Parts: sequence; structure tokens; C-alpha cells
Amino acid sequence: MANALDQAVETAAAQKDVPLPQEGEGSVSVSDNQRDTPPDTPSNPPNGTQAGTTASAPPASNGAKGTNGAESPPAPEGKTESKAPASKPKGKSTGIPEADRNAPQPALDPAQFPPVELNGRYLIYPSMALPDLNSPQAMAYAVEDRRESGRQLFALICKPGLPVRTSLMRELKAQNINGMIPMADFGPVFWGPIDQTAVAIVFERPLGGRFLDTFGDRPPRVSEYELAKLLIEPVAHAISELQAIDFAHRAIRLDHLFFMDKERRELVVGECLSSPPGFDQPIIYEPLNRAYAMPSGRGYGMSYDDMYALGIMTVFALLGVNPVARLSDEEMLAAKAEFGSYQCMCGNERIPMTLIEPLRGLLSDEEFERWNMEALDHWLNGQKKTPIQRRPATKPKTPFKFGGRDHMTTRSIAHAFSKNVPEAVKIIKNGKLDQWVSSSLGETALADSIVGVIANCKVNEGSPDGADDVLVSKVCIRLDPHAPIRYKNFSFLTDGFGAALAVEYLRKGNFQIPGEILARDLISFWVAAQSARTPDITSQERTFQTLRGFAKINEMGYGMERCLYELNRSLPCQSDLLRTTYVDHIDDFITALDQVADHVDTRSRPMDKHIAAFIATHFKYDIAPHLKALSDKKEETSLIGLLSLYALMQWRMKIPTLYGLSSWLGGLLAPAIGTYHSRTTRRRIEQEIPALVRQGSLPELFDLIDNAERRHVDTTEFDEAQVAFAHAEAEIESIVGEGVDQNKAALQVGERVTATISIILSMIATAVIIFVQTM
Repeated sequence: MANALDQAVETAAAQKDVPLPQEGEGSVSVSDNQRDTPPDTPSNPPNGTQAGTTASAPPASNGAKGTNGAESPPAPEGKTESKAPASKPKGKSTGIPEADRNAPQPALDPAQFPPVELNGRYLIYPSMALPDLNSPQAMAYAVEDRRESGRQLFALICKPGLPVRTSLMRELKAQNINGMIPMADFGPVFWGPIDQTAVAIVFERPLGGRFLDTFGDRPPRVSEYELAKLLIEPVAHAISELQAIDFAHRAIRLDHLFFMDKERRELVVGECLSSPPGFDQPIIYEPLNRAYAMPSGRGYGMSYDDMYALGIMTVFALLGVNPVARLSDEEMLAAKAEFGSYQCMCGNERIPMTLIEPLRGLLSDEEFERWNMEALDHWLNGQKKTPIQRRPATKPKTPFKFGGRDHMTTRSIAHAFSKNVPEAVKIIKNGKLDQWVSSSLGETALADSIVGVIANCKVNEGSPDGADDVLVSKVCIRLDPHAPIRYKNFSFLTDGFGAALAVEYLRKGNFQIPGEILARDLISFWVAAQSARTPDITSQERTFQTLRGFAKINEMGYGMERCLYELNRSLPCQSDLLRTTYVDHIDDFITALDQVADHVDTRSRPMDKHIAAFIATHFKYDIAPHLKALSDKKEETSLIGLLSLYALMQWRMKIPTLYGLSSWLGGLLAPAIGTYHSRTTRRRIEQEIPALVRQGSLPELFDLIDNAERRHVDTTEFDEAQVAFAHAEAEIESIVGEGVDQNKAALQVGERVTATISIILSMIATAVIIFVQTM
């Protein structure tokens, strides 16, 4: 069972570089007379590749057509149009990509794993798995509602090692989103099968199952007349209502649709809460700029990104297959970059006339051209919209050769450079790139900016700012400003840096590459490369400048840990001291630390970089002086800073008692007590500590240790003692003589006394001898 909720998460390294396609190996290299068509064009493509514009009358059947536009009979059950063997899984046979979900796990013993309670209302049964409802990053289990018997629910148990969308969960708990599976509740639970705390999310159970399951072995084809009502409208409702609360779904795909009712009339899109936005999306559902990023760095996105996914999903449902299934992800991305998403997906297909414009609008690669909800609503209501006039991309006079391929766009070149940095450096430094941009593409300003980047890196040669990875990253930004920032296989949109940072840390346990990105200030370089300065970009720039400042400070409460929590405010505290619990809110933090006090080595401090950064991020009061003291190299000063911080938190948060933490801190205070000069004061403090520990009051404990009046008295008495000592010493000197070596004088006196005693003893002995002889 533990393997089912494995902690492994997707990372940059997990995105193994796919070798660039080579000519003769199914690459997308095209000849001059093929530049306007996707690379997997059949030998007899539709006339002019604008297939949809010649669409015939709607068919009376389910709308199935061949690629040549001729109407074809519905495929018999078990037989598809796919070239893949029918025995393969449905997603494979149709080529429609599906997100990987956890496989069914062996049944658990209910006696060993009893139900787990969530928020005092829901009972989640570890022994009753529901694998059909699994999400890619969470497993599904049966749920009982204690207040409403018979309610059909299920719960997803999220992977502990992955950020979840807690802020959206809070919104969905307050209101339902039409067209989206209803969420009932959420919260952390201790999940016995993995012996760890995890987030549980309770949903209404979709009684009609998954949309794709209703087709059995047949292609999931939907008639063009049913598409709008059955699929597009409910998904559009979800996108629209999420947009109204400033969220995007980012997990809209065909295999993620469900029927809420047994009659299969109410279609909804599944959850999007158990992983970062866009994390589980097959790459084909992502707009180009987000598809180039690693899954954790795809960003929150906007409704425009959901609209694009809706367009891809509509193509799949209309055709029943993936029209570019034969292409690898890299080939598919190259085709989209060169021909545009609509042309890539639909250029060789027979698209009904009524769906041409919506698909063109939804699949536009330019956000400002892509259909928004208003445009889609107009179409759903039967109103026509002015057709999009796609602006032809500037074509170079000659292709740019790199990585065994001919590239026709700077976007394609940038992506290829990011996959092969050593070769890219050679091309960039020998001037071939800027020459091609200037002479073949005619973009002299772009060429000049590339030359400027090269010159700047040359000036900084030998320093981190002049490294080859920085050079290639900056050139890629110049070539494709809307694409992700790509540095050492760490690629992200600026709104996805937080999730990417979290996943990188959770997988590798360090911040090496994200830290380098901040240190090299690549994000400012990306902002400067944008043609338009939107309010979002300006806000992001300010945020990253603040983060850069945090990252430079090597003190408690700052550093990359602070950046982690500032960008992931729902991320639980990652301190090793809180490993067995789940603390994602400051109100729960200090009581959680109090509870673990009995289970840790209390010789260590209840503080580390994660705890300090978590408090600095979430505690709303000014704690800068406390953090400064906490970071002091003197142990006693650091301990007093630690005690003062927790005392302030207990007082501000009105927590009556903290017995465990008081005992823990009380045992660590010897160096702080040693700062008092008076032995009497030290003994008195040591005697009073046990009583205050039993009260569980950190403010009282702090007052005992660092009482201003007591400290003043101690200092005053110490000063007086020093003065008295000085006077005594001066008096001694006046007696002995100023400038006399007292040790030497003492030695001389001792010698004289010894000599006198020796003489007296000798005289006594002599007298005794004479007396004896005279007797």
C-alpha cells in the first residue's frame, strides 16, 4: 500500500530529454513545398489542408467521417479507426492521451486499518478503495457521512510529497461550481497505510462513472450536433465560474469527465485539487508556452488555458481519435510551433463547418486571439463571430539547421537550444544565429539583442553570470519571450515558479537550481524581454525582487526557505521536527510543536530554517528583532531570541498553556542563565524555572530569563562589584607600593620570614645542645 502513495513526484529531471527527431526517423522536417501542412500529412491530404472549409452537409448518423471528408458508417463495437491493435487499452488504441492513474491496490484488512475521521463528520475507509475514481496523484476511498446517511461520497488521499491547491479547496468548500465535480470537505488526516499525515478531499460520488467508460471499446466519438450540449456547455460553465473567482481549472481533458447521475445526463469535469495546476495534463492539452515548461512549472494559468484544453478535448470527442497520435511529444510540439495548433490538430481532418470557427478560436496559439467565455457563449447561443484571420508567421528565407532538423521559427529554435546546451553555445558564440536572424528572418533588432547578450556574457566570462547555461537561457528568452524560462532543465512560467520550487525541493532536498535562477536574475531578464508590461507581469517582477532579497540573506527566517513558503502559502512546514504531522496554518503551528515535544530529542532546539521561514511568512506581527537575535552567533543571545519569539507567539495567539514547549525550552536555557553575573541570581532563576514550566507559560519563562529589572540590578551590582574590586586593588597597591611587583615582593617577604624562622630554630637547637652537654 505504501507504494501506491509513493512520495516520488515529478521533477525536472524526470523530464528526460527526448532526442530530437532525426531525418528519416519520422521527424517533422519538411520540404519547402510542405511548409503549410503538419508533418504527418497523408499521401492524399484534403484539398489545400483547409479541410473544414469544404465540409459537406452534416451526417445523419454520429458524424463519423473519413479523412477525405466522405461519410463513413459507425465503427462496429470493438473495432476502431485506430491503427493500433484493438487489444491495447482504449486510450492507446485511439491515441487519445490519458493521465496515468494509480493501479488498483491489494485490499487492506479493515481490522488493521479502521476508518479515519475527517473534521468530525466524515469516515474514510482505507480498506474500501475505489480505483475507478483514482486521480493521478491521489487514490480514492469510500466515505461515510455521519450526519447524512446514504450520501454517496468518495475521498481522495493526496500524495504527501506534492503541493495541493488548498486555496481553491477553501473556495469550493464555500460554493459549488456548476460543471465541476462537487467538493464536500477537505483536511489533513493521519493515513495509516503510509504512516503519515496526508490531505483528504471528499467529493460527491459520480454515479454514472467516467465519460470515456461509456464508450466501452469504441472510439469516444460524439456527434457534432451533441457536442455543444453534452460536452462543451458543462465544461464552459465550470471554466466560467472558476474564472469568476480568479481560478483556472488546468486539468480539463477527455479522460477526466464524469457523469454525476446514473442516467448519464449531467456531465462534469473532475477535480483539479490534488496536484499543482497543469501537473497531470498530457502535454497536448497545454498551450505551447505552458507545454514547453516542466509539469510542475506550468503555472496557475488563466481561463484562456482552460479554453485551449477545451478545444483539444473537443477535437478528440469529434474525431474519436487523436489525429496526431503518430507524433512523439517533441514532434507534436514542433508541428504546433511551425503550423499552429489548429492546423496541426485539424489540418488533415474533416471538420464540420459549424465547428471550424470555435476550434480555430479555442486553439489559437496567441492568447489575445483565443476565444474567451464571451465569444464561446455567443457561439453556443447561435450567434456568429467574425472569423479569426490568422496572421501568417514571418518565414525565413532559409531554414535554420540545428540538432539534425530544419527550424523555421525562433520558437522552435529556442526549444531545441534548451535541449542541447553545449551545441547551442557553439552556434550562438560563432555568430551563426544572429546572422541567420538578421539576414534570413530580417529581424535586425532581435539579432542585435542576441549580440548584446553574447557580449554581456563575455564581459562576465569566468563568473557565474557569464556561464554557458546563463547565455543559452537568455538567448532562448530573446528568441521566444512568451516561452518558459529554461535553465539547466528547470523550465517554468513565472506563475509556476512556486510549485516548481516546491517540487524541486521535495524531490532533491535542496534549492540549488532555483537559487541560481534567482541569483542570476533571469526573471528580470525575462520581464525585460516582454513586449507588453501587463499588471500581472509588473506584480510578478516586484514579487521576485522581494524574493531575491530574501534569498541573499543567510539568516534565520530568510534564504530560499523563505522563498518556498512565500510562494507556496498552503505548503505545510517541512521541518524534520514536524515530519509526522501536517501544519499548513500558523494557528496550528505552535500547538503542533508543543505536542511533538514528548517525542523528540529535547537536547536539540525547537527551531530550524524551515520553522523560522514558515513563521516569518505566516505570522503577521513584526518579528525582525527576534529573527536577528535568533541568528546571533552567541549561543546565549540566540537562545533568548528563540524564547522571546515563541513567548510572543503564545501571547499574541492567546494560547493558554504550552507545557511541552515550556519544558523543552526550559531545559535549554543554561547558557542564557549564565549571562547573569550574580551567582545568587543564577541559582534563584534555576530554582524558579520548574514552577514556570509547570504553568506552561512561555511569556512568564521569558520574563524570568530576561527580566529587564533583574538584568539591570545584576548589571548594576556587577558594576559596583567591579568598582569595589578596583578600589581594593588600589588600596593594596598603595600599601605595597605603586609599581612594585607584588609577586616578587611577596616572594621576598616569604624568603625573609623563612630565613628568620630558620635562624630562630637554629638558635634553639644550639641552646638545647649546649644545655645537654653541660648537664
